[in-house]
Amino acid sequence: MALQKRVVVKLGTQVVIDQSNGAPVLPRLEAIVRDIARLRSSGIQAIVVSSGAVGMGRAALGFQGALSLPEKQACAAVGQSRLMALYEGICASAGMRVAQVLVTAQDFTSRSAYLNLRSSCDQLLSLGVLPIVNENDVVSTAGIRDSAGQDVAPERRSFDDNDKLSALVAGKLLASTLVILTNVDGVYTANPQEDPGATRIARVGSFAELAAISCSGRSMLGRGGMASKLEAAKIAALCGVRTVIASAAVLEPVIEAVAGRSGTTVDIQGTGVGLLSGRERWIALASGFSGVVTVNRRAREILERGTSSLLPVGVLRVEGDFGLGEVVSIIDELGEEFGRGLASQRSSSARRVAGLRTDSARPELASDERDELVHRDDLVIFSERPDAA
Repeated sequence: MALQKRVVVKLGTQVVIDQSNGAPVLPRLEAIVRDIARLRSSGIQAIVVSSGAVGMGRAALGFQGALSLPEKQACAAVGQSRLMALYEGICASAGMRVAQVLVTAQDFTSRSAYLNLRSSCDQLLSLGVLPIVNENDVVSTAGIRDSAGQDVAPERRSFDDNDKLSALVAGKLLASTLVILTNVDGVYTANPQEDPGATRIARVGSFAELAAISCSGRSMLGRGGMASKLEAAKIAALCGVRTVIASAAVLEPVIEAVAGRSGTTVDIQGTGVGLLSGRERWIALASGFSGVVTVNRRAREILERGTSSLLPVGVLRVEGDFGLGEVVSIIDELGEEFGRGLASQRSSSARRVAGLRTDSARPELASDERDELVHRDDLVIFSERPDAA
């Protein structure tokens, strides 16, 4: 087995809980914990990102069907302690101690908060404690929508699902491998439930291959589907992290995945995107952002060359309320996010000068605001460049 120094293992709700009765799947969880204990004995640190709190709370409270936001938060509050008690019991049998680590999107938006998170997890790992990470659904605003089904505000307030959270944890805590365990044995060329000719994809080696994969379907209990797992793999790849999407229903699920003997491995290198520094990871992969900036096609093309700042002339629209130095998401005319950066202008000023040339915009800006909405030193473009292999 190829040993890794730090591995993040993500367990979805469908892995933790039997969808038919809402009870924990003990044999499966015990197998996963045994694997983690084996990794630790080989000098490999492990972090678990686990869903299941809302599902366990739902079963305890007897809820059926779709949940409102307050009902979901109530389920999370009831289920989180039950989830941790479950892990404590299983891990104790394997000689491991566990720690609960609850996070929100804002913990990854604030650089100081994320550095504190990294320091805490590093300390836990050095003490031989297994961190169990989950989104704090009790206080998060995941799923807030208006009557038309749109986000209430352009600010990103949640991770959307624990797949993305696991990728952020893997990237920011310097893991070498992210293992996403699910109820299927990898990524297929088509939905195997609908197409009997679908075949499993053993390896994905470029962002172009990743983007070409078509998938559909969501689990009954969880928020994520295969699309969210592929998005997580993309985020992890930007940090130089290998991702394995594999089945939890095998004898040694984590060991097999880490060794590359099961599932689909997403290992992208040399595609022109490059690896991100710690600061760039914070800018590009911050789970929360304070505003959204829409740019025209020409501006995107220029920004993707990697040598230019974002000027007002290329801006079509500015949404949200942000101040100097806050993270903004940069999208194109089709709504595709291709970069993030730190704002050098306040949102009110950015809206006022959107579309103007620099000489016309300068008089409309405050003395502490720059000509560029985002300076190139504070900009991270994470779409694959046109000349990438």
